[in-house]
Amino acid sequence: MVVVTGVLKEEIVGVFRELLPMLENGEILRRNYSRGIIGGNEVTVVYGFIGKIESAMMAQAVIDKFHPKYIIHCGSAGALSPELKIGDVVCGTVYYEHDFERSGMNALGASERLLEKIKDTYGAVKFGPIASGDILVSDRATKERIYSRFGALVVDMDSYAIAKVCWENGVEFCALKVVVDTSEEHALMEYEQNFRKFASLPSTIVSELLEKHLL
Repeated sequence: MVVVTGVLKEEIVGVFRELLPMLENGEILRRNYSRGIIGGNEVTVVYGFIGKIESAMMAQAVIDKFHPKYIIHCGSAGALSPELKIGDVVCGTVYYEHDFERSGMNALGASERLLEKIKDTYGAVKFGPIASGDILVSDRATKERIYSRFGALVVDMDSYAIAKVCWENGVEFCALKVVVDTSEEHALMEYEQNFRKFASLPSTIVSELLEKHLL
């Protein structure tokens, strides 16, 4: 099974609308999930969590209930790399936790198989590190500090936590994120302007991947 997760419903709709046939609707930890078939793959989609704690909680819950082989996390992120622009799609190759001090950087790698299939599905994806933390990055100084330390292309609040839970459980993982803000002083305004326009793009790419490849 493949589980596709997102913080908000708009971030998983590209997969949700392709679940044919639909096999089941239900709740897990009071969040809605749907299970169905895309291509030859059994797929479950779930959304409704934010930040590292809720992301880890939901990742463990879906692993315990569905025993997936893969979890793909779809959503939005803020740009750290100056080479990125609004609407660019980034696939995380390595995941860092930027707001917790420790010795070393404790990088977690993505599933090589998922990276290969995403690259084959959508040629415009940019591959590189993603940094996660429980803060909204909305000033240039913080943005530059995180980018300088980790070299991450984008920043979010969830990918590292899910990657960590997947690593502990032996589940293959990757996150696919679309840039909706620049992580600078106008980040919230940019998010509000761009989220609905671009939010479904990562899950649409994942849907194409599932139609094309048997995982």
